[in-house]
Amino acid sequence: MPANPTPDEAHSSKPTDETALLTVMAEVSTHGRPVCWAVDVTTGLSALLLTLLWRRQVQVRYVSGTVAFHMAAAFAGENKTDARDAVVIAQTIRMRPDIPILEPSDRLIAELTVLTGYRADLVGQRVATLFRLQELLTGISPALERAVDLNRKAPMMVLACWQTPAAIRHAGVDRITALLRRGHVKNAVQVAEAMVAAARQQTVTLPGQRAAAVVVGQMATEILALEQRIAAVDDLIADHLDQHPLAPIIESMPGMGPLLTAELLVHTAGMTEYDSPAKLAARAGLAPVSRDSGTVSGNHRQPRRYHRRLRHILWMAAFTAARECPTSRAYYEKKRAEGKNHRQAILALARRRVDVLWALIRDRKAFARPAPVIRAAA
Repeated sequence: MPANPTPDEAHSSKPTDETALLTVMAEVSTHGRPVCWAVDVTTGLSALLLTLLWRRQVQVRYVSGTVAFHMAAAFAGENKTDARDAVVIAQTIRMRPDIPILEPSDRLIAELTVLTGYRADLVGQRVATLFRLQELLTGISPALERAVDLNRKAPMMVLACWQTPAAIRHAGVDRITALLRRGHVKNAVQVAEAMVAAARQQTVTLPGQRAAAVVVGQMATEILALEQRIAAVDDLIADHLDQHPLAPIIESMPGMGPLLTAELLVHTAGMTEYDSPAKLAARAGLAPVSRDSGTVSGNHRQPRRYHRRLRHILWMAAFTAARECPTSRAYYEKKRAEGKNHRQAILALARRRVDVLWALIRDRKAFARPAPVIRAAA
């Protein structure tokens, strides 16, 4: 936007096709003043706009929704309109030089963004469906719901075919076992016996059981289909990671599996969005914030504004590493011995691992796991 935008300059009629966008860009370029564009959305909604701007080699800055919300309080009025939002965004990039500049993402990162976002949607659908199925199954047979782990494939295969205690008793252990073995379930006999035993504990029919059974069967089938789609997306993510030069380095870190590696690359623009480990840690909420005032100094607290997903990625990786990696476990125990609770120790470990990861990427080296200690027999 122009350095000092007016409301008319800041607001447009929301063109969405290429011709309309190019027309607006041409009109803005006629101002003859330094122009900087700003957006508050970086998803597919603005993909065409961003691509056209980058082709024209125009600087684009990203004003997040949170920043725009807080900045809006500095302007008069309480109205919420597109025109007012545009003015707030334009004035924000004029007053705040720290607003990040958006750079074109390469093809690989763009595709990983789509795949990881789609996978998150599928997982969300699976979780919501599973909770509803669990509730309905409890209304059919509480014993059956308690007997098996509904997060496993085997119970879902059975529930897709038989849902009521009577139907499961009638199917019997042999038929259920045969079904599970066709699905390559290892503990087919144990699952079949557990479900039949739970079905034998109930002989009465609960209210609404017939309708609930129909819905449970459909939900179980849906969950199985979602799991297949998630597995297919995981394969695509793994194939894309094989093409990224930093993926082997990041995956070598304990706790960094393919999915966390892909999400880390997505949310850091291929590890190019931050120029130091300290800035990456601060963005992820791993660095304390100073709360000094007057003669009070050295007062720190946990940050309230940070990249939630980025912090979750680094937290999960540190949590896993604290259990599997001796080096990470030793650092975690050291922090616990210093008086930190579990959460604080994991956050400290995550912060430490940011420095390690940064050094590995800088030196283009994979993480070297410590060799296991072999004790001689007495």
